Amino acid sequence: MRHYTTSKNCLSAMRAAIALVAVVLIGIIHHYIPIEKAVIISAIVIAALAFIAMFIYLPLYLASVKYTVTDSEIIKSSGVILKFNQSIKFSSIQYSTVIKTPMSDITGINILIFYVFGGHMRLPFLTLDDVRDILIISGSSGGDNV
Repeated sequence: MRHYTTSKNCLSAMRAAIALVAVVLIGIIHHYIPIEKAVIISAIVIAALAFIAMFIYLPLYLASVKYTVTDSEIIKSSGVILKFNQSIKFSSIQYSTVIKTPMSDITGINILIFYVFGGHMRLPFLTLDDVRDILIISGSSGGDNV
């Protein structure tokens, strides 16, 4: 039985993405809304939501994500407020997909998706080495191509 957690680098990459989106949204609002008070209130709300997402929710969520791989199945548990547990047997996997972002070894934003009969399981924010290990353990082909 092996346990996997999220990549340590994905938190800073996601914080940077959220900060960029917040700045762009504030710029768009400033450009298109002529009322200065509305722009200031909107900017405060967007900045507060970005702050909550970057420094409260994301660290809690990423700390809650755990993957447990046994000889016959994989179990995913996650959630901050609501806890979710999901498991699939390796024998029911039809195919798998690996999504890698640019510079995925630095950012840690990789997603492994297992497609099973009638559904799928996403395993986000794994390192490339963890993706390879899980693919090899699950018996899916392509573990050496990642």
